[in-house]
Amino acid sequence: MTWIDGERKRSFEVDAPLDEVAEFYSNPEKVKECMGDLERYEKVDDQTYRWIMKEIGAKNITFQGDYTVRYARDGQQVTWKSEGEGTMRTEGRAELQDLGDGRTRVEYEEKLASDLPIPKLARRVFKPIVAREIKRGVDGFVDNTIEYLNAGHHRGGGDI
Repeated sequence: MTWIDGERKRSFEVDAPLDEVAEFYSNPEKVKECMGDLERYEKVDDQTYRWIMKEIGAKNITFQGDYTVRYARDGQQVTWKSEGEGTMRTEGRAELQDLGDGRTRVEYEEKLASDLPIPKLARRVFKPIVAREIKRGVDGFVDNTIEYLNAGHHRGGGDI
């Protein structure tokens, strides 16, 4: 097993007040609505969730992300970090800025690492594939988040 990591940063604006955006990011019950590759999740406690992603494959290797994450809000920043065992680790933050008129700017950053069933010598071959999947996954989540918040679904708990 070999850990391969990557990160993605995005800046964007949404039509939702800062407190509502912070509530969204610190509430996994709402976050799950924007996770496109989610197979299932389990609540560990009010701030901690276990995420199990759909299986993906490339170059005859299959992988299923499984990780437990703890969320915290500190003013205009929401952070998250993996805890315990799993096939993935994550660490990230959403730094929020009030733009007035019910709009919020989000500086989103996430680092992900996957424990792949490959020999360490194959890391160089798989690193670009993992980087592409991280970019695809984070961009998909961010795009879904923008749509979800702009549509006001975070207020009613509806799906996107």
